[in-house]
Amino acid sequence: MPQSLEHSYSGTVKQAKHPAMRWLFLLLGIVFFILGIIGLLLPVMPTAPFILLSAACWARGSKRFYLWLINHKYFGKFIRDWEERHAVPRYAKWLACIMMTLSGTMLFYQLPAEKIWMAWGVAAVFTGVGIYLWRSPDA
Repeated sequence: MPQSLEHSYSGTVKQAKHPAMRWLFLLLGIVFFILGIIGLLLPVMPTAPFILLSAACWARGSKRFYLWLINHKYFGKFIRDWEERHAVPRYAKWLACIMMTLSGTMLFYQLPAEKIWMAWGVAAVFTGVGIYLWRSPDA
């Protein structure tokens, strides 16, 4: 049975006033959502940032898609927690840090010695992201 458009959570929809901007946000939301779904399948690509970006775009471009996403069985709670408190589930923090550590380690292993500075740059970004994640409240 299809889900009705009367959702339990309405969120904050701030649609763009210009129709061209609404279309742009709608399309960007679709692109980010697809990238998020790809991130579910590929361990080297993140899911959460793309799903959050798609929610932000759809909040400005399509009320229908936005309501569908924030009330989604799997993504909805994550988006609502982020919108309300900037909260991240503890398992997501652990998973993100483990994946960043593995990816960073692979960079150090695979880059030639003259390009090792790139791996250190990525490690610095990963460290910053990890600190940000662990300082955010648990969902």
